[in-house]
Amino acid sequence: MHPMFKVSARFAGFLAGTLALATTAFALSGQYETPPEQDPATVLDGKELGPGYAVLAPVRGDGFLRIYQLQTDLGVERIEGDGLLKLRLLEIAVVIGLESLKNDASFVDGLKQAAMKPVEFVESTVTDPVGTAKSTVSGVGRMFGRLTKGVEAVVAGKGGSPTELARSITGQARARRELAVELGVDPYTFYRPLSEKLDETASVTTAGNWTITAITSLLPGGLIVNTARTADNFRTMIVDSTPTELEERTAETFRKAGVSEATIAKIAANPFFTEGEKAVIAYQLLAMPGVQDLDLVAAKAAEAESRDIAYFQLRRVVLLETYNRTVSGLSQIKLVSGIPVAIRRDGLAAIVMPLDMVAWTQTVAQAFSAIHEGLGSLPFPPTGVDFLITGDLTPMAAERLASFGWSITGSYPMPPGPVH
Repeated sequence: MHPMFKVSARFAGFLAGTLALATTAFALSGQYETPPEQDPATVLDGKELGPGYAVLAPVRGDGFLRIYQLQTDLGVERIEGDGLLKLRLLEIAVVIGLESLKNDASFVDGLKQAAMKPVEFVESTVTDPVGTAKSTVSGVGRMFGRLTKGVEAVVAGKGGSPTELARSITGQARARRELAVELGVDPYTFYRPLSEKLDETASVTTAGNWTITAITSLLPGGLIVNTARTADNFRTMIVDSTPTELEERTAETFRKAGVSEATIAKIAANPFFTEGEKAVIAYQLLAMPGVQDLDLVAAKAAEAESRDIAYFQLRRVVLLETYNRTVSGLSQIKLVSGIPVAIRRDGLAAIVMPLDMVAWTQTVAQAFSAIHEGLGSLPFPPTGVDFLITGDLTPMAAERLASFGWSITGSYPMPPGPVH
């Protein structure tokens, strides 16, 4: 079974909207399939159950991404995509690990001392809704169905609260960022339980002689990530930059990568990426200096109108940089049927996407058929197509894509690092 392209309901909608119907007779023969339901134990290799969570059966999909129902103490949360599930499971593990610090009497004393300080804890302003929605279409799926629909800019308020200012003065804010990076999670996480636990744990650095090193020395051995996974300069920037400084440095990095001011502004205003993730996108693009028209990739990311689409675009940028560096050098980006497609230096097209499970649904058929037709209509059509995804595909999807003459690579791993 070949790995392939899987998109969420929102993603399918996003792509299908602007895709023209393909003329390839075999590919659009009217024979479609329903994405298979899968056993979470099979998909997750026996990790469907763990401390603080259970992935409920069955695992559904929309032809692009898998759609999970994750049971935790907070209820049942719908998670779209393998990447976001891996991220959430890591966040849950870190929350549990940080909670275990309360088994140490000296740490508890530190929390008591911190509670006497003037810096008060405040609830995260970013919520993490938990529901029981059973829709079988992901945001990525809706994205592919609505390629022409723009995204309204959401301008976040500027400035900090008195509490945030106090945290900055006492060093608690920096300690929080350092702690998060040590544990391999985003200091700007959207997951409220983790955000609150990072705040609580970092507060002990304002009392006594507690350091992040002292705190992490109490944690379970497997919880500390290898910090070498993240480039030292990038890691230092995340830790040492205030939110405002990080935003400014991210914008400057985008400029160096050739991204337009309009796109930079849209990414900055997009509420579905964390500030850390925006910085990752900027630095990944900067790492591809020989590739022309990277602004097309950034602009597509800026259009993300849901969390799962945003994380899909983040993963896609990371995957594209990895492909350029380790598989085959890229020369430029072309917009094909509304989708940025990379053209390799050897003349082949590289369709590189972090898809979970590609099934030949009508939306998937129309999406890829439109890309196939669009590539053939370019002034200088590519000499071939390398279709690379992080997941799998059904036999029917593999057969249909092979009929295009595409070379298919599945189960390509995401590179080690903070993006899953």
